[in-house]
Amino acid sequence: MIKIILQDTLSARRYKQSALVPDGSPRKSGAVFVCWTKDLLRAAQGVVMTSQEAVVDAEGASHWTPNVFRYGTYERRGSKFGTICGHQEKNLKAITTFVVDVDYPVGEKPDYSEFDASCFEVGLGEEVLRPSCILSTPHGYQAYYVMASPVWIRRTEDGRYPALTSAKRISQAIRAAVAARNPYTDTGANDFGFFRMPSAESLVEVDEDARPTFAELRAWSMRIGEPLATAQPQIVSDQVHTAWFDALTRAEVPCAKGSGYGRNNTLLTLVLAQYASGVPEEQARDYADQWSSFQAQPLRDSEVRAIVRSAYSGRYHGANMSYVRELCERYAPGVTINSGAQTWSHFRKPRQQRKYSHQEEWARDLLILTKEATDLVRGHARFTYAELQQRLGISRQSLVRVLNELANRAQMSVRRVRGRNGGLYLATAQMIAAYVMEERRTRSVRTRRAGDHATVTQMSLRFEFGNFLKQMDKQNKWSQSPLHISS
Repeated sequence: MIKIILQDTLSARRYKQSALVPDGSPRKSGAVFVCWTKDLLRAAQGVVMTSQEAVVDAEGASHWTPNVFRYGTYERRGSKFGTICGHQEKNLKAITTFVVDVDYPVGEKPDYSEFDASCFEVGLGEEVLRPSCILSTPHGYQAYYVMASPVWIRRTEDGRYPALTSAKRISQAIRAAVAARNPYTDTGANDFGFFRMPSAESLVEVDEDARPTFAELRAWSMRIGEPLATAQPQIVSDQVHTAWFDALTRAEVPCAKGSGYGRNNTLLTLVLAQYASGVPEEQARDYADQWSSFQAQPLRDSEVRAIVRSAYSGRYHGANMSYVRELCERYAPGVTINSGAQTWSHFRKPRQQRKYSHQEEWARDLLILTKEATDLVRGHARFTYAELQQRLGISRQSLVRVLNELANRAQMSVRRVRGRNGGLYLATAQMIAAYVMEERRTRSVRTRRAGDHATVTQMSLRFEFGNFLKQMDKQNKWSQSPLHISS
């Protein structure tokens, strides 16, 4: 099956020590990338192969790039595997295959005898597009749609890649068609990245005659492109307003130590989710800085910037759900991921149906709690961190972020007092204004009762409010420093 997928895009024989008899054909340029395990793939550890013979002999390999790149190289060499580089879209030499991944939650993958493989059948008008082969994976199935002949990728004089653009449109149209029939379709994976490598153990169905032409697929994708765009305007790839995003945001993630599951991979996944959801790059960079600073082992600033640049480079479409599941299993085991699909409705579920709230909702709840509080000190409601965390149902880090945001927007006065009688003292402008007015009225009454006929100077509420805060800070030594998490 590997030779059918690669077609004539790679040389048949190894450059050196080949076991095949020379046939006199000239050597072709090009490379594919092969990784032996998923952990090695996450760490970008693998082998660059430049012949079909080498790929076929790669026994035990788990992942590969079925489409061929112009070249491949190593960032660092290792004794067995090196840190591979060069697998970017603009380095593609030829496209022979489109791959669709159906990825179920852990423990929910159906047996192939019970799996509805017809979800991989896509209508092309009078014809039906069927996969050339179907692979069984640890969490689902992958369908390979091999074309009758390769599509060679060339750059035009003005720097465009028209064949690549058309191929990406076809890939996304196929995935959207499969996702309409199976909600566990991973529509956010890289169109021409790494996929499971076919083997005798993983192949569950093969149809070598199912080989459409690129022209047929291009014409079909152009026909359905406009109706899909007009029929579903409300659907966007919103990966931010999900339970897993909130859970990984709050998770404490250590250094990976070579496993590929650590801080870098988690932060890249979170930033990719923001890229897919249309979050501006500058806002994502601020988020990444905050996320890293809250970790016990923060990343260097240069690493954070590099991760954000990579996520917004255009090489990815969003967070890969297989990565999300494994990260959640390791660092947020209680979170439920309802679907393997990469597309969510833009309109959020009612709050009572969601497991996690969002920052704006926490801010509204906090304002309500503050206004309804009865334990008041000079116009400020007194709380403890633990009390607010319990009543809002959020972590200490999330609480600090909400408080800082309310203070920055001047929606709330936030003061922190250390010591035995310390805590958080919160007040809205209306609460402080009411306290100042009450103080003025009380002082006026006391002055009249004491027979003091001195003229009471009339000051504006704004002036008194400013002096009140200064006096309060001076007498009580309330900290003006930004809130932070104590170690």
